Formats: sequence, C-alpha cells, structure tokens
Amino acid sequence: MKAIILTRVSTEEQLKEGQSIPDQLTKAREYCQRKSLEIKSEYQFDESSTKNHREKFERVLEEIKKSKEKLALVVETIDRLQRSFRESVILDELRKQDKVEIHFLRENLVISVNSNSSDLLRWDMGVMFARSYVLQLSDNVKRSIEQKLRNGEWPGKTPFGYKNITRDDGRKDIVVDEFNSKIVQKMYEWYATGAFSMLLVREKLKKDYNLNFSKGYIDAILKNPFYYGKMRFKGKLYPHRYEPIITK
Repeated sequence: MKAIILTRVSTEEQLKEGQSIPDQLTKAREYCQRKSLEIKSEYQFDESSTKNHREKFERVLEEIKKSKEKLALVVETIDRLQRSFRESVILDELRKQDKVEIHFLRENLVISVNSNSSDLLRWDMGVMFARSYVLQLSDNVKRSIEQKLRNGEWPGKTPFGYKNITRDDGRKDIVVDEFNSKIVQKMYEWYATGAFSMLLVREKLKKDYNLNFSKGYIDAILKNPFYYGKMRFKGKLYPHRYEPIITK
C-alpha cells in the first residue's frame, strides 16, 4: 500500500527553528519501512489544527479523494492531525469508503474500514483530549489578557507612534517612538483645524513623510484612545500605563 506522511507544527517559527518536523519524518519513514508501506508523498507544514479553513490539510484530503487506490495516512499522533471533531466527519467518511486507513504512531492505532468500536472510540477519545488541550490553552490566554488589562498593559499590536522594547531585566515594554509620535501629533493637529479631510491628511503624510497610509488606517489612528491614555479592547476602555502622545 502507498502512504502519505503528514507532519505538522502550529507556527511558521516552529517550522523554521524546531526539530519537530525532522523528528516526525524520521519516525514516519521508519514506520513505513517496517510496515512495507511505499511512501507516495510527504506533507510538511505549519498550520494550526484549530482553524476553520486548513488549506494545506485540505490538499492531503484532496489527494486521498482523487487516488484510485486506498492510501495509508501516516501521522505521529492524533493531535498532529486534528484537534477538533470537524475533520473526523470527513476522515471517517473516507475510511468507510475504504479510501484511507489512518496510522497514528504514538497511539499505536490504525483506523480502517474494518476498525472495531473500541478502536474508533480510542480515536474519538484522542481527539477529545486534543480538543481539551486547545480549550485549556484558550482559557490560559484569556486569563493572561485579562491580567494584562488589569495591569494597564496592552495585549495587542503596538499602535503606530509607539514601539516595543526589551528592558535590561528582560521585560517587554511599549514606549513612545520619538519620530512617529510626532507624526501622530501632526495628524491630530491637521485634522483638528477642520481644513483637512482624510484625503488631505493622506496626501500630506505622503508628501511630508513619504507614508502611504490608507484612509481607513488614518481614520483608525484618529479614533484611537490609546494616544491619550486609554486602550480599547473588545469595545471596552481601560486605562493604560504608557506615556500619552496627545491630551484627551
């Protein structure tokens, strides 16, 4: 039987820096050799298994669907393949059609058209545990964001006019960007005169500072309370601890 090897990490940084992909590949190739599986293709990608649309994962599914013979899908562990039951519906249908059998190496589990209820339940349980892990991560992120907001710390992308720094003690912080903050002040000054429309502000920025901001981006800057000391997060305002660029 021919086999597809799937290896995955969650982020591009893990793909570039980590050893996870090579390790997954080595184990999968050795497994295929032991099981006399002929490697047809290998997929290596960075893609969160929690996304609603997984473009790279769907390429794997497409190859299985188009194949005229049954394929083995070889993956290190269940959570490398999926962390929700959304994919289970599609994969289970392909299994029932005898187009694929899924080999989970760490779980020592093969799911095929002949799988019994015990093996299918083990698959479902593996997905459930993977999903539980994702939900716990989500809870941890929410708690971390809530704590940052209580501390007056911004949990999002640094607004134009500020910059990220690393303090001597290793702490990450946000400080005023001396040059860009002056541009923000100018934008407010121009618009406050009533003589500058968004379009004129845009043209002025391009002429004076060679900045090609969209009107939407300019509008967002001119409506951002962060510059006077408040941060808006999910529709609510919180005081922040950073130096304001303008007065309210």
